[in-house]
Amino acid sequence: MTDIRELLAANIKNYRRIQGITQEILAERAGTSTTHIGMIEIGKKFPSTAMLTRIAEALGVDTPELFTREKIQMIQAGSISVEKFYQDILKDFEKIIAARIAALKQKSQIHPPSGVSVK
Repeated sequence: MTDIRELLAANIKNYRRIQGITQEILAERAGTSTTHIGMIEIGKKFPSTAMLTRIAEALGVDTPELFTREKIQMIQAGSISVEKFYQDILKDFEKIIAARIAALKQKSQIHPPSGVSVK
């Protein structure tokens, strides 16, 4: 039986490699340090739930997928093409970005910066 920390570490590393991104890029997208991502990938650190969510978003996967083998195995076996995987990631990023833009718009209408009028 694989330890959950090992499974998480392997999945983050595999999703990152499938996308062809570095630890530095993942860290930037997730809002953390490269060292923190590296420590998670070698199983020395276990991320908080908030960090897990940010890492999953940065990788374009649902958080529970970080704890399963199925999607990684399907990609590696060719059941899901890397192109399809990228298309799914792009759709997820679009949803995330749209939601964040909407939240920022709502926040700016509630608390506009001083000296700025919102119409």
